Amino acid sequence: MEFNEGYRVFNDITRAEKRSNRLVVLSLTFMLFSFLCCTYVVHRVNESAKNNFYLLDSGQKLATVRVKDYKRAIDILCEGHVGIFHELFFGLEPDLGFIKRNIEGKALFMVDRSGMRLYNRLVDQDYYEDIAKSGYSIELEKDSIIIDYSSYPFRFRFIGKQKIERDGETEYRNLVTTGYLMETKSTPNNLNGLKIVRFDVLDNRDLRK
Repeated sequence: MEFNEGYRVFNDITRAEKRSNRLVVLSLTFMLFSFLCCTYVVHRVNESAKNNFYLLDSGQKLATVRVKDYKRAIDILCEGHVGIFHELFFGLEPDLGFIKRNIEGKALFMVDRSGMRLYNRLVDQDYYEDIAKSGYSIELEKDSIIIDYSSYPFRFRFIGKQKIERDGETEYRNLVTTGYLMETKSTPNNLNGLKIVRFDVLDNRDLRK
């Protein structure tokens, strides 16, 4: 009788140990499965984030571009930077406050001192005051942006026109510029992490009607 009781107790302990071992194995299996799932989800989210590129202007998200081709993403980012800069710098309204906000508060953070020198020269010539007093606006029309990625910094050429609305009439002025694109640190005023250097206006002549 005592032998049977001892055997029964021994069996109960063995069964309890087996159940405990099964629980430990199941717990470890579940933890491993959860870890693998979390790793997969994090990887997918990270890859998705890598394929999202944003064109930014002074902290404002202007466009979201989702691409898998890294080269195409660089194309979009560089072209966007050049295009936005030209719109801010050369698209003008008869409002000095508007002009200063766009150029001093935004565009000049996207370009090096070559852009500042051009701006100061136009200020000295009373160019912006004449626009404000005359009451005409200038709208930028882009034809093409050509960027050479064969060497760094990337040389670009902007080709477009300025559409000038003056006294109910429309005139056009050619606009061809060049410069180079360099990577720089992202800042609150230049989140794209790009800067235009050695900027120059090649042609800004009036076009014949």
